[in-house]
Amino acid sequence: MVKHVEWTITKVETSINVDKRKLIITNKLKNTRLEFFPHKINHDGIIIDGHTGNITFEAMRWLSKHNINLTLLNWNGQLLANLLPEQPKSGKLRIKQYQKYLDSEARFEIALKIVQAKIEHSLNLLEELSRFYESVDITKIRKSAEKEDLFLLDIMKNNGKQDISKSIKQLMTYEGRIAGIYENLIRIFNQLNPEFNFTGRKNKSNSGNYNASDEVNALLNYGYAILESEIRKVVNAVGLDYSIGFLHEINQSRTSLVYDIQELFRWIIDVSVIQLLEEKKVKKSDFVITENYHIRLGEDVAKILINKINSNFNFKYNYKNGKNYSYQIILQDNLQQLSNFIVDKKKEFDFVIPKLKLNRNDNLELRERILNMTPDERKRLRINKSTLWYMQKSLSEGKTPKIYEKILLKIQQA
Repeated sequence: MVKHVEWTITKVETSINVDKRKLIITNKLKNTRLEFFPHKINHDGIIIDGHTGNITFEAMRWLSKHNINLTLLNWNGQLLANLLPEQPKSGKLRIKQYQKYLDSEARFEIALKIVQAKIEHSLNLLEELSRFYESVDITKIRKSAEKEDLFLLDIMKNNGKQDISKSIKQLMTYEGRIAGIYENLIRIFNQLNPEFNFTGRKNKSNSGNYNASDEVNALLNYGYAILESEIRKVVNAVGLDYSIGFLHEINQSRTSLVYDIQELFRWIIDVSVIQLLEEKKVKKSDFVITENYHIRLGEDVAKILINKINSNFNFKYNYKNGKNYSYQIILQDNLQQLSNFIVDKKKEFDFVIPKLKLNRNDNLELRERILNMTPDERKRLRINKSTLWYMQKSLSEGKTPKIYEKILLKIQQA
């Protein structure tokens, strides 16, 4: 298993070639040069995001031999292509996958588990965010979700009594109705940066959101493309056919299974973009406006976003047998468990993904106490005047202040 996932981004006047066994990545514009010796490269993937540059056949061969995923993105963050290592030869797994797809009961079971896992983690993210944002009313959100669960019960009762395509369509409708609750994130995005004028994922020019009309959508599109690339790599490594999904319908040029599995981890991209905006390191000048008035990421903000996603994807959580694993390993293991179910090694399965936990100490109650702290209380708690001023200034500007454990302990014990 790959121990971690790490991406390198290449852009503008970039050349990738092999010289004396070493992989060489150069950027003429910035006069930079990276060298990687065979079997000593600490990256699992390279993202090419740009229109100018070149890569040699030998470099592509070098990357394939080292099991490194090469991803090519379009200007708008859409995934164009992947250079993947050779897929395991597993004819039995492929045949069983097709049979499970044609088996209405098995297909619905897998599709249902995908939707339930997605909703569970989407609601968990909102619950975590509600600790830091007043605009997220988790009680109201939970009640709305419970009402929609009645619709899901009807779908489950009717499954088997109607055509499978109709059951899947109803399941997608249920998922869409729950996704409406997830739109609470719009308020957070706008609270963090009103200048970006984010109104939602839909736009008039393209319902697929490839052509972003604002900066937040540009960030989300780019992040989802990175996630799609990673899932393609893992699906390929397991040996499944990524064109045969269970929730998303089969369609020409679509990777339905990749879209299925992507639903389980989309929230990692959502929280990564939120964290990026919280750090106040992204501004309008970091983006490029095309002649059609669409938005794309500049090189620097793309690198920052990739690093943020990389950090969240590699954060370790308690998973199995009391051991800690990264989400990248958890993704691979869940796909392996799905494969075991498909080939009938297991009679039943569930997607097991540990819930996100935001490791922050600046919850709403603490923020309120800091903002309203009087000079007398500050002196009594022995908090430095400039330290309190900095924290109050950061909070009033919507930033996430750094609260040292010593100060946190003083406030909690007061």
